[in-house]
Amino acid sequence: MLSMDKSSTLYLVKTPPKRPDKEAFKQVFADNLFEARNDTTFSQAAVGSCIDMAANSYAKYEQADSMLPLAYLEPICEKLYISPWQLLTGRPQGPAAVLPANLRNSATAKAKARQIRKKDQADQARKQAQA
Repeated sequence: MLSMDKSSTLYLVKTPPKRPDKEAFKQVFADNLFEARNDTTFSQAAVGSCIDMAANSYAKYEQADSMLPLAYLEPICEKLYISPWQLLTGRPQGPAAVLPANLRNSATAKAKARQIRKKDQADQARKQAQA
């Protein structure tokens, strides 16, 4: 009987790759979608109409109740002047599209959106500190 030295044998650990958290991604996407729409003068109904959808159905995507089908990603990005990459990740890839002045939202709405973003960033920092 042949004996083998186990010290020279390569043992592979079979660990499945980590799947991204679906709910966390839905929330990030919903926040990015809300911020992109809030930076413009468009309402939920206006964005929903560009993809033939009712305003309350579109609102589900901004509230992370549902995930936007990929077929609707391009028309929404064109309507909101945002790249799909930035909408999905929150980070711009290359130069950002310039939003026309007549579509920019009021200063008070932009200030409110900034407050929401700062609050969310503070919440994320607090969660990371606890972890």
